[in-house]
Amino acid sequence: MKKVLLLITIFASLLACSNDDDSSTPSNNIPDDLPDVSQVTFTSPTTITNNYFGPKTTGTIYVYEAGDIGEEPEEEIRIEIRTNTKTVMGVTCFIQHDVVYKDGILIEDTDDWIAEDDNGNLWYFGESVKNYDDDGDFEDNDGSWEAGIDDALPGYWLPIAPYVGQTYHQEYWEDEAEDYAEVLSTNETVTIDLGTYQNCLMTKDENPFETGEYEIKYYAPDIGFIKEEKYVNGALVEMEQLVEIIE
Repeated sequence: MKKVLLLITIFASLLACSNDDDSSTPSNNIPDDLPDVSQVTFTSPTTITNNYFGPKTTGTIYVYEAGDIGEEPEEEIRIEIRTNTKTVMGVTCFIQHDVVYKDGILIEDTDDWIAEDDNGNLWYFGESVKNYDDDGDFEDNDGSWEAGIDDALPGYWLPIAPYVGQTYHQEYWEDEAEDYAEVLSTNETVTIDLGTYQNCLMTKDENPFETGEYEIKYYAPDIGFIKEEKYVNGALVEMEQLVEIIE
């Protein structure tokens, strides 16, 4: 059984330093709705039971299409679970592999590091990102981060029992990665090309560094993420939806 003690260590160190320096410390900036990873255990972190996540096992690929409203989809996104794992902050994470193609050319290749605690909450421990230009040439690793490095901390990928009004940070790396979500509904009916899904989770996801932009995401029970709507200044501008499950 593993118990992550990073935050306790951070807080203890900051308290010790406060005797000599009354200036503000990083701990003052940690959001109140950042889940406390030091208070949970990860006995079987790569076993996925969270009802709103998918795919849960290797060998299954989720295929999505995305594009601007009013236009034909220009992006294809493929998501699957890798067979290998990644250890972050002492926790063994499963790896969600996410690739994005634009007009058939690879433009992004990402590994997300996720672990499930003993209560069923899914934690987001970071990601490794490779970005490519429109010709398929490597550009950079912008967007990459890892919990436990440079004071970055994990947050919820998905809580086990979301409720309307709940807010939670998905990550916290000050001034770099501070995405957060709010639960808007847990009983949405959502129709996509694959069918109609009942009792869906609906969240509003925001990045504080992208003013006026937010995403509405939908998760179907026993399936996972099925649809995303992107809004800019209140206007719907992009949509992504699940179009195929390959098993």
